[in-house]
Amino acid sequence: MKNKEHLIDELKQLLPEYMAQKRILIGGKRNRMIRCINPAHEDLNPSMSYNRQNCTLHCFSCGVSYDLFDVIRMDYPECDSFPRQVKRACEIFGKPFPEEFGKSEKPSTSLIEQRAARRELKEPVADFTAHVEAEIVKNGMGGGYFAKRGLSQELCERYHLYESSGRAVLPIFTAGKCTCYCARAISENLQPRYKNSAGAMDVFGADYLSGEGKGGALFITEAVFDALSAEECGFQAMALCGVSNVRKFLALCEANPAAANSYTFLAAGDADEAGRRMNEELSAGLAVLGLECRTLELSEGAKDLNELLVKDREALRACLERAVNADRYQYERTNTANAVESLLDWTARRASRNAYSTGFYELDALLDGGLYAGLYIIGAISSLGKTSFVLQIADYIAEQETDVLYFSLEMSRMELMAKSISRTSYLLDPTAERSDALTMRQVLRGGLEEGSAQKTLFDSAVAAYRKAGEGLFIREGIADIGVQEIRRAVHEHIRLRGRKPVVIVDYLQILQPDDRRATDKQNTDRAVVELKRISRDFDVPVFAVSSFNRENYRNAVSMEAFKESGAVEYSSDVLLGLQLAGAGEPGFDVNAAKAASPRAVELVMLKNRSGLPYAKVAYRYNARFSCFTEGARLKR
Repeated sequence: MKNKEHLIDELKQLLPEYMAQKRILIGGKRNRMIRCINPAHEDLNPSMSYNRQNCTLHCFSCGVSYDLFDVIRMDYPECDSFPRQVKRACEIFGKPFPEEFGKSEKPSTSLIEQRAARRELKEPVADFTAHVEAEIVKNGMGGGYFAKRGLSQELCERYHLYESSGRAVLPIFTAGKCTCYCARAISENLQPRYKNSAGAMDVFGADYLSGEGKGGALFITEAVFDALSAEECGFQAMALCGVSNVRKFLALCEANPAAANSYTFLAAGDADEAGRRMNEELSAGLAVLGLECRTLELSEGAKDLNELLVKDREALRACLERAVNADRYQYERTNTANAVESLLDWTARRASRNAYSTGFYELDALLDGGLYAGLYIIGAISSLGKTSFVLQIADYIAEQETDVLYFSLEMSRMELMAKSISRTSYLLDPTAERSDALTMRQVLRGGLEEGSAQKTLFDSAVAAYRKAGEGLFIREGIADIGVQEIRRAVHEHIRLRGRKPVVIVDYLQILQPDDRRATDKQNTDRAVVELKRISRDFDVPVFAVSSFNRENYRNAVSMEAFKESGAVEYSSDVLLGLQLAGAGEPGFDVNAAKAASPRAVELVMLKNRSGLPYAKVAYRYNARFSCFTEGARLKR
C-alpha cells in the first residue's frame, strides 16, 4: 500500500512536465495563470494556476481542480479507470508499472465507483448536504434569478435551488446526498463567474438511472439549467455538467442496465460544435450498450434549451414534444390523409403524359389509351407469334420517338431486326399479293439483285426501319440476363439517355435464375415480383412474354395456363393471352388453324387492374412476314 501511495505521489509531482509536453507552461517562479482546461468553461481571461502544495491545477473562476490523472483521463478517454491512468502515466514518464496495481481491489462497475475507489487513496467522498441545507435555511429556496431564467418556484423547491452571496446555487444530489454544486454569479460584475464545489462535477439527475428506472423519454443536456428547462416543461432530463462527463454518464448506464433500458434517450447538446460532438458521442456510446438515442433539434434558432424557454416557453414545450413523439409522428405521416398531396402531384405529372400507344386501335381502347407504368404479361403456346407481336408493338412505340429497351433471351439482335425489316417490307409492298415482300430468312441471307423490285423494296424497308431503330435498344443474352441485370440496364439507360424506356422482356422462363437451388416456379415467381418492382420504381411500362406448355395447344387461354407461376396472376397489372381463333371449341383442329395463312388469332384479356377485366381482339397473323393485323385495319 505504501509503495502504491509513493508511486502516486511521485507521478502527481510530474504534472508541470506533462503540461509542458502539451506546450502549456505552469509553475515556475512566476506561477503564471493559464486558461482553464475545463471543457465546460469558456475562460476568456486566464483564471487557472498550479498549486505546488497539492500538485493540482485550480481554476479560480469555475472552481475545478485537476491533478495529473485527471488530465490524463481528459486526454486519453480509454483511461477510464484509475489503474489505467496510473499505467499510462508510467508509460509516459518511463516508470515501471506494478502489475498487481488495482488487481486486489474489487472491480468497479462504473466510473463513479472507480472515482470513489480512487478517492479512498486521497480524500473522503465529498458530502455538501449539510452545507446546502444550512444555506437554504438561511436564504430560502428559489429567487429572482431563477424566475428570470424561466424556472418556477415549485421546480426550485424540488431541486433545492437557492441564491446566496450574489450567486445562483445548483446543488447536485445523488441518492439523497449532495455530492457537488455549481454556484453561478448573478451579476456580470461579480467575479469569479463560477464558484463551484471542490473537485469534479457529477452528473445532474443521476437518480433517473437507479433501480428499475422511470421509463419514457429522458433528455441529456450539457448544463443544469437546460435540464431544468426540460423539467419545467414536464419532461425528464439529466445534465452532464460539461461534455467531458459523457463517459461518466455512459458508465452509469452500463452499471444500471435495468434503469437505462427503460428510457428512450434524447441527446440535447447545445447548438454549437461542442454540443454536436456531445450528441455524437452519446449516440455512439449508447448504441454500443444497445440503447436507443435520438437527437433533439432546437427550433427558433436557440442556442440551448434554457434560451428557448426564456424566449418562448410553448415553443420549447412543442419542440421537446415533437422529439419525444417523433417516431409516432413519422408513422402517422404514412396515413393516406398525408399522402393526398403526393397523389395530386403524381396525377398531375401523369396527366401531362399520354399513354404509349401499341399501334393497335382496339387494344389501345381496351387499355385506356395504351401502355402505362405497370407490369404487362402476354402468354401463348410456342410458335404462335408472341415475339412477333411484342416486337411489332416495340417498333411502333420507338417510331413515335419513345425509347424501348428490349431484352431478348432467345433470339439474337440480328434475327429480331430481320423480323422487323421483313414486316416493314410486307406493309410497304403495294401489290395485293405482296409478292416482293421479304421473309426474315431472305433479309438475313441478303444477296438481292441490284435494281430488282425486291431490292428496291428492301432498301425502302431498311430506311423506314432506321427511324424506329434510333429509339430501340436490344440486349441479347441466353440464360445470362436476370432481373438485377435488367434493373441496372434500365437505370443506366435513364442516366445516359435522359428518357424513361418501355421495357420488354422476351421471355420470363429463360431469365437467369435468382437461386439455382430453387424450383423453376419459385424463380419465375421471384422474377415477376421484381419486374413489377422495376415498373414501380422507375415508373415505366414493363411488358414480359410468358410461354405456355403443350397442354394448352387445344384449350382456350385462361388463368390456368399461367398457374406454373402464381405471381403472374397476382403481380401483373394486365394479363394477356394469344390463342388460335376457335381454341377450346368443339371440333377445333389445331393443325389446320396453324397451317392457315394468315392465321386467325385472338388476343384475350384475362386481367386488367384498371379497366375492363375480360375482352377479346381478333387479329390476322402472317407468320411468314411476322406481321399482325388487327381486324381489317392497322394503325400506322
